[in-house]
Amino acid sequence: MAMKDTAAGYGWVSIVLHWTTAVVIVVMLYLGSSIVGLQGEERRSALVLHTSVAMVAYLILWLRVVWRFVFRHPGPLRAQGRLFFAIGKAVHLITLVALTFMLVSGPLTVWTSGESIQVFDWFAIPSPFEATVAVSMFMHAVHRWSAIAIFTGILLHLGGVYKHTAFNQDGTLTKIIIPARDAPGTKN
Repeated sequence: MAMKDTAAGYGWVSIVLHWTTAVVIVVMLYLGSSIVGLQGEERRSALVLHTSVAMVAYLILWLRVVWRFVFRHPGPLRAQGRLFFAIGKAVHLITLVALTFMLVSGPLTVWTSGESIQVFDWFAIPSPFEATVAVSMFMHAVHRWSAIAIFTGILLHLGGVYKHTAFNQDGTLTKIIIPARDAPGTKN
């Protein structure tokens, strides 16, 4: 059983990180967008929920980013076109870079506003910075634009999944569902 990626496909670590991250990101996009237009205590509660879920998943999301940049992508399948493979890989990498910006800008938005990061009713992580409204507003803008980039990346990714599944039927979807087999004589 392949734990790590091979030249032919993804291993269990990548598969689990991919699907876990997908669920977390969809939840986070929903929670983040639900904050818009809220006021007072409703807004504060929605922000705490969004931030709490993010902090619970924080290390997993960082692991996802680092794993992909360290281990790179497996190559295309034989039936997979090189151009569309390159486009898909670029969309994937841009989405991961946007996720990295989210992981940095989220805590900085809170901390530079002078607040602590509240994780449910469990604990708070105090700000190591002085409140700076301009920096907080800039970090919030980075956070918002990164969310838009991730949402766009998801839509393009889903379009690619549809293309590969409905039209190409080239087995690309299988790469992220079933782990690649080890080459004979190798250990993972």
